[in-house]
Amino acid sequence: IPFINAYYQDGEQVFVAGDHAIRSAHILLEAVEPYSDLLGFEGEDSFEGGSVDDRIKLLLQTLSVISPVFDELEQELGYASDALGKINTDRYPKRVFDLEIRSVIEMVQGYADTSTTMVSELRPVIEVLPAIAGADGERKKYLVLFQNDNELRPTGGFLTAYAILFVEDGRVTPEKSDDIYELDKKFANKPPIPEILGRYLRTETRWNLRDMNLSPDFKESMDGFWSYFSQVPGEPKDVDGIIAVDTHVLENIVRLIGPVEVPGYGVFTAEIDPRCDCPQIIYALSEIIDRPTPYIRENRKGIIGPMMQSILGRTYSSPRQLWPALAQTAWENIQGRHVQFYFFDEEIQAAAETIHAAGRMREVPENSDYIFIVDANLGGAKSNMFVQSDVKHVVYAPQDNVIAKQLEMTYRNPFPPSNCNLEAGELCLNGRLNNWVRVYLPARSTIQQSLGFEEASIKTYEEFDRVVFEGVFSLQPLNQARVRLEYTVPYTDLETYRVLIQKQGGSRDITHTFEIEGGEYVEVVNKDLLLEYSF
Repeated sequence: IPFINAYYQDGEQVFVAGDHAIRSAHILLEAVEPYSDLLGFEGEDSFEGGSVDDRIKLLLQTLSVISPVFDELEQELGYASDALGKINTDRYPKRVFDLEIRSVIEMVQGYADTSTTMVSELRPVIEVLPAIAGADGERKKYLVLFQNDNELRPTGGFLTAYAILFVEDGRVTPEKSDDIYELDKKFANKPPIPEILGRYLRTETRWNLRDMNLSPDFKESMDGFWSYFSQVPGEPKDVDGIIAVDTHVLENIVRLIGPVEVPGYGVFTAEIDPRCDCPQIIYALSEIIDRPTPYIRENRKGIIGPMMQSILGRTYSSPRQLWPALAQTAWENIQGRHVQFYFFDEEIQAAAETIHAAGRMREVPENSDYIFIVDANLGGAKSNMFVQSDVKHVVYAPQDNVIAKQLEMTYRNPFPPSNCNLEAGELCLNGRLNNWVRVYLPARSTIQQSLGFEEASIKTYEEFDRVVFEGVFSLQPLNQARVRLEYTVPYTDLETYRVLIQKQGGSRDITHTFEIEGGEYVEVVNKDLLLEYSF
């Protein structure tokens, strides 16, 4: 019976897909079962008696054993995805009474495709992970840059300090850490300062290393930073890569492992401090580092080294049941661009880019909208500690192969201003924010109108094969600012609106609201997101 036969064939594909999915689950479980205790699951193995160092070392060594399993796993998941892909969802109603039908089938098809892609993307990372962690017989050395996202900059924050770390068999050992200002004192041949920085950072006449993360593409910024860092006398030239972290990483780890005691400085927690509506550890660090004193204070960022040691010690000694949560937190920080990697080894760099851990500009999908909002605090103290923002999109259906859009960005600072008079000796955190905004849009987009920006700051140009709108606005404490763009984007799909939103490193999770032909959708952007809605 032709009509019924089509549904019968779909049912067969479901069973075929289910069979391959179960096989893939067996393959994965058989591979990880011997290491279940090591990974933090319940188990009866003998890893309990080993030290944390032994566990990490063994885990890295066994990755090479698990890696070949990915051939079978990827194959089985591919078979399952192919089987589900043969189901024509148009044959099924959108819903029967209150029961969703078509969207559930499409969701399952999407999960199958995503699983296959994830395994394909993770494989090169697992293959190079032992090398990254110094478990291939060669100790690794990394330059770590600490980004203060309370003073937001394009890659995630003001470059406030740096450290040199050794990694061997997964064990991290800090060699040195220092204030970025001390590094800039040794940086002799400074290039001319970029025009945008010279206009707002009026105490600067040359371009310092601490301000060299101007490109939102982390690799692009680090290419320039390293070309100058490598000229500074007394600093290592033999590092294997650069890792940037911001304060969100600190907050998330302390929230998991509990209060951390740093000898000579006190106890730090992730509890909310009402003075900034932020974790106590963040405000306390600002107190230690930024509060002015009536004397010249040596090594004002000297806490960074001891704090690293204390956090690493607590993390390594944490119970195994906490390891899965630590791994999950690490992954979320990477996906949220709170940790970004830059490797000199091309194979390792390619693996980092595959899982979007390298802070790169993403390729714009075909026939898709795209938006990347990049904020930079220019001379506004640490006001990003207090500023909240949200974004609203109004999207109209395609006409003449373009869609018209209105983009409205609202920034609020609900906290009172700090006393920034140096003679008062108060902690100057919240002041007037000069916010330099760049909005990256798809190629051939056309800006129709902009509102809320300083007229002299408005520019439109092309970069990374995208159209860029640039402008500056100011925001005072206890105030809000609203800026708006109207523009058109080339677009031909009359049924589905797709948009790739890239998240800026260091930024908070931001709520984006979409109004699309009468429908309203709310998304919290905590990582790069590819969204789809119907017109």
